[in-house]
Amino acid sequence: MADKTEAGSNGFRSFRNLDASNVRADVRMDGVYFFRSSISYPFNKRLEPGDFSYCVMVRRGRARLTIDFPEPRVIDLSAGAIVGVSGLAPHRLHSVPDIVPGPPDAFERVPISEQIGPDGDVELLVGVAPSENIALSNLIIGPLYLSRESSPECARRIWKAAELLDEEFIDAGQEYGQAIIVRRIAEIILINMTRSILAGPAPDRAAESGPIKSRGVIMALRAFLDSPLENWNIDRLARTAGMSRTKFTEEFRHIVGRAPMQTVARMRLTLMARKMLMEDLSVEEAADMSGYSSAAAFIRAFSREFGATPLRWRKLQSADDGIEKDRNPHLQSP
Repeated sequence: MADKTEAGSNGFRSFRNLDASNVRADVRMDGVYFFRSSISYPFNKRLEPGDFSYCVMVRRGRARLTIDFPEPRVIDLSAGAIVGVSGLAPHRLHSVPDIVPGPPDAFERVPISEQIGPDGDVELLVGVAPSENIALSNLIIGPLYLSRESSPECARRIWKAAELLDEEFIDAGQEYGQAIIVRRIAEIILINMTRSILAGPAPDRAAESGPIKSRGVIMALRAFLDSPLENWNIDRLARTAGMSRTKFTEEFRHIVGRAPMQTVARMRLTLMARKMLMEDLSVEEAADMSGYSSAAAFIRAFSREFGATPLRWRKLQSADDGIEKDRNPHLQSP
């Protein structure tokens, strides 16, 4: 599939089919934190892989996000841009033109309480939500992009929340309730990113059809993400959604962009890839955990998804990332 370069609102085809009645209101961002980063050209970076969902806010400069999952996509980012990225999705943030050879390295993390000088070409504010469910959801949906041009009101509110974060931490010591304030600011950012998606057009369906009532699909998807290795089939998913098989399959495909069981298989393989990278998990154990009838069937499916057999993929990833089993378990690659 050819890469698709985007600089605006057409990056949210799937989620634009929702209306406000379909989205949970009880947003919680427990454990969220922020850091700053400054980068000089040229650069080739990536966010720490694992069970994280990131909100990258560009304060200064230009960068390009290249992401490979759920489909190849390229998004150009300039000052004022905001993008949500799953730590489970293979990605790079790099300079334009892309002239840095080799694998990407990690961002320098500057504490939120410290200011960044004017020396770097690009300045970022990055929010990190350590949540597997949010990361998996972000992985399925794809990167969530908005800017002051595509969603001016939502972008204004998000940047206002960033100003509140600065006021709370710059030149300030430890004060009562800071963790709560950080969580609330993160919730404001997430809510406004969701609003920007809901407010956008849905170019892939007729305007007169109106928004799809997809609460059931969201319920089924959430249930699967809570227990992705259970024995899920189309009947169980449809029952969870409170729909017939046919209706559920139609609406799921319209929202997610893939058939239900194709999505289930894709997510299970992603989970198994991460487990195999960090644990002494054999191919047979991985095949059994992910519901395949044999190791051979698992290897074929894995190879289609990742372009290498499970053992070859694990060897390549471990060599590229320098991952050792006694390191932080969050340092996982999909």
